[in-house]
Order: sequence, then structure tokens, then C-alpha cells
Amino acid sequence: MQQLADWYFALVFFVTLLGFIVSGILFFVNKTDTFSSRLLAGFLVSICIMVMNNELMATKFFLNFPHFWRTSVFASFCFQAFGYLYVRSVLEQSYKFKKWDFLFFLPAIIYPITLIPFYILPTAEKLAIIKTIIADNRLIAAEPEGLLPKGMGTLTRLAYGIILSVAQFAMLIKWKRKLKLSEGHYAHNRDTFRWLNYFTSMTSSLYVVLFISVVFQLQIYFSIWQLLILFATSCNLFIIGYLLMKPSILYGMTGWLQRPVVVESLADDKMTLVVQKTTEETPRNSLTPEQGLAYKSLLETHFEANKPFIKGGYTMGDLSRELSIPSHQLSAFINQEYGKNFNELINNYRVAYLEKLVTENPEYLNYTLEALGQLAGFKSRASFYSAVKKKTGLTPASVFSSKTSESTIVLS
Repeated sequence: MQQLADWYFALVFFVTLLGFIVSGILFFVNKTDTFSSRLLAGFLVSICIMVMNNELMATKFFLNFPHFWRTSVFASFCFQAFGYLYVRSVLEQSYKFKKWDFLFFLPAIIYPITLIPFYILPTAEKLAIIKTIIADNRLIAAEPEGLLPKGMGTLTRLAYGIILSVAQFAMLIKWKRKLKLSEGHYAHNRDTFRWLNYFTSMTSSLYVVLFISVVFQLQIYFSIWQLLILFATSCNLFIIGYLLMKPSILYGMTGWLQRPVVVESLADDKMTLVVQKTTEETPRNSLTPEQGLAYKSLLETHFEANKPFIKGGYTMGDLSRELSIPSHQLSAFINQEYGKNFNELINNYRVAYLEKLVTENPEYLNYTLEALGQLAGFKSRASFYSAVKKKTGLTPASVFSSKTSESTIVLS
């Protein structure tokens, strides 16, 4: 039994550590750089904090550091709030919080206040309470050290979680019919919508387990929290695995699901005015179809006329400054319109530029593949190879074999 417990502890610890790493990648180095990805990172961090706190209870950590006891209770209210906001942001194609979204996190702020009397106790008294609770795992869910009646914290979490879970399912039902408006993007959006259903079902299962445990008083027979941690770890593992298999879901919904729009083509100077007017006069948390059309015209006209993407190290910030569009809106637009991240879009333009270049200019037939890559702004042969392979399914040598000689001119 002890060996089994050690394996269980090691597995949960490993999955939790992996969850922290993935959330860090989503928030700091994720190439999609989307609002929804960062909300998903917040969800993963919150659920990992919950699981890690439970893991520490199985060790002597809190006996050595009693002042950390119950300091992570905020996470048990945050993770479902992040989950709800994540689903909403994907469906509504949001790029920022709404005005009153901070209200979703009020329980995570208010509930720790009820534990202040415990937080300010002397170390010896804290240790006495902690030892009593650790000795009887059933008291962990009761939270007797707080100001609220025993078990009220668990019931509050249960009610809050059920409300947000029902709201998530209601959103999914409402938005299902809007997928038909995405036309050519339907296949991607269908996969993303399926993922949101899986995600919502997995997170809601935690509250189903908690509800059954409370109604049937199962805490008499075993620790509710141990069962919840098992489900939370499974949820964590499922999310990580799904992201690895289908990273494209991080782009969110593509196309313009709000409503179809038809706008006549405008001159470049007038188009700029449309973008500014829409941005300034419409305080929204997602792009309108009019904005999308204007941004698309600005970006594609700029790329066609100036070809800024052939500069090495070209970044989202560079494009944002050139188009006078905030980078967070530009990132959301690229994901939504093209179903790609910024780097993929730029690389596709670079490959297309090279294909056209060597076709129209015979003198480039004597350049090596490395030289061609440098002409288009690729920093290395590896990045050039990867971009061509991803866009065409072929190697650069295959794509340019009839156009390029591998042996003569090399750019410095």
C-alpha cells in the first residue's frame, strides 16, 4: 500500500509540475499570443496550485512552514472563473477583459478574508490546529479554522462552480448554431468547439463529484479532497495532452462569427480612418467584422507594396507600429482571420515571395537555398526548411529544385 501511495504521489506531482510548465509556455512564450491562451494558462496555474497544496499535506511541509497553511484557498475559486472566461473568450473571439469581469474573482478575494483570524494566530496555535486537521482528513473539507460555519466553504465552492459550469454549457448551446456562419473556416471551428465541450465537461466533472460526495455524505468513508485531486490531475493531464495533439485550437475561432458584413472597397487613406473610428468609438472586447475587413486590407496592401516581412527579425511590434494597430488587436485579428499565428503568417508570405521571385527573375536561379532564405528574411537554414515544409509539405530542395542551383552564389 505504501508503494502504491508513493507512486500516486509521484504521478500527481509530475503532472502538476508539467501543468505549471505548460501554463508558463502559454502565458510567456506561446507564439499565438492570444488573450484566451493566457486565460487557459490562468486556469492551469490555479488547478495546479490546488493539487500541489494537497500534495504538500501528505508531507511535513505545513508542519515546518505553518504560515503557508490555507494561503492557496484563492485558487479553488479562481480556476472555474478562469475556465468560464476562457470558454467565453474563444466563443466571442475576445482580446481583452470586459469591464466587470473582475467580479468573477471576488470570491477568491473575499473567502481568504474569513481566514484572517487563523492567519494571525501564533505559530504554536497554528501548529496545533494543523496537526488536528491532518490527523483527520475529513476536517480538511470542513475548514474549521475559518470564520464561516464548518463546511460552508465547500458548499460555497460547489454553488459557485455549478453556476459557472451551467453558464458555460449555456454559452456552448447558444453559439453552436453560429458555427454555420463561419463557412470556409467551419472544419477548424468545429474542432475548436468540440474541444470547448470536452474542456467544459472535464472541469464540470469536479463539481459533479463534489456534489455527489456532499449529498451522500461520502466524506464519512474517505477524503473528498483526495478524490477531487485525482479528478483535477486527470483534467490537467487531459488538457495538456489535447494541446500537444491539437495546438491549433489555441488560435480560437476563425472567421467572423458575430454577423456577416459587406463593406465597399475604400482607398488606403479612408481605410485608415475607418480603423481608427471603429477602434475609438466602439469600446468592445472583440473585433467587429468592419474592423476585420479594414485590418485585412491594411495588412495585405502593406505587405504587397512594401514587403516588410523580408527583413530579418521582423516582429509583431514592427507590424503594429507600421499599421498603427495595437499589437493585442493585431494578434487577435491574425489568429481569427488567417487561423495562424504571426510567425506562420510571415513565413508563408516569405515562401510565396521566394516562389514568385525565382520565377520572375532568372538571375536568382544561381543562388543557394541559404541565400534565398536570407533574401526572404529567414535567419537560418533550419527556419527556412521548416517554413517551406509546413506551407507546401515539401522540402526547399524539392520546391525550388527546378529553379535553384545549390552551388554558386551565397549571401554574406
